[in-house]
Amino acid sequence: MFLDNEYTNEYYSIIKKNKNLTKGLSNRSIKKSFPYTERHHIIPDSLGGSNLSDNLVFMSAIDHYKCHQLLTKMTEGEALMKMWSALWRMMNKQSRNQKRDYVFSAEEYEAARLIHSKSQSLRMTGDKNPFFNQKHSAESIEKMSAVRKGKTYEEIYGVERGQELREKRRNEVLGIIRGKQEILLCPHCGKAGGVSMMKRWHMDRCKFTKTSYLVDE
Repeated sequence: MFLDNEYTNEYYSIIKKNKNLTKGLSNRSIKKSFPYTERHHIIPDSLGGSNLSDNLVFMSAIDHYKCHQLLTKMTEGEALMKMWSALWRMMNKQSRNQKRDYVFSAEEYEAARLIHSKSQSLRMTGDKNPFFNQKHSAESIEKMSAVRKGKTYEEIYGVERGQELREKRRNEVLGIIRGKQEILLCPHCGKAGGVSMMKRWHMDRCKFTKTSYLVDE
């Protein structure tokens, strides 16, 4: 399952160290003996690993993060994509109870985010998408709109997907500012903006179209 390299050896070294630290202790005893630990699947569950005790180990947040870094260097193919997604999730707190105080660079975060995003897209392409060839009814769309109104991306889609959408929106806005996206100029009022916004509120729909001011002529 794992590549035979130095990273795999280092990975199992961390596993062995933490297994020895918690040897013979129950889950409750581990929580009492150590200020903060996180549970790690030695064979990741996304790769078929079980929830049995021999595949679980408790460790510090830093060791947990190191393990997920190493997993991106000791796998390949589809497994590698999954490990990058797991690493990206490690970089983002999934709940308020997590105390993940390790440090990573902006470059590391961006690399993990991009690969995770690509992985998610591939997993949901074509007939892999559970909603493939289906459409929401008008009633369903109205209900979803009402539920989402006034909520953040994170509240609607969860932390992980919410952060992805927020980053995507941020890049779209920056793209407009930097001139990387097409900008339209309304011939009626002179306002400039992104394509979707301009087509919705300006151009042929602008309130200053010729028909709206002919009355004064």
